[in-house]
Amino acid sequence: MVNVVEILLELEASNFNNTGRSTRGRVVRTIPGGDLSCQVDDGIKSVAEPQGTYDSIDDARNALIEYWGKCNIALQSEFWKPKLSG
Repeated sequence: MVNVVEILLELEASNFNNTGRSTRGRVVRTIPGGDLSCQVDDGIKSVAEPQGTYDSIDDARNALIEYWGKCNIALQSEFWKPKLSG
């Protein structure tokens, strides 16, 4: 069976820590059914992608923004090498 979604909102995040890369994500609605969910183009291994359904477009948009914030923190943590005090 073919899965069809309507793209309601597309966002782009850029200038992630230590990479300078950009990525995109979308808020979509299933057809039929009308469930709202998120899709992301790229991810970080240690950060779970937004899952499940959302009550509103704003809720899904906020989930994408929160996800990218967590990705940015993970990238900083992965590459962060503090100087050893001695």
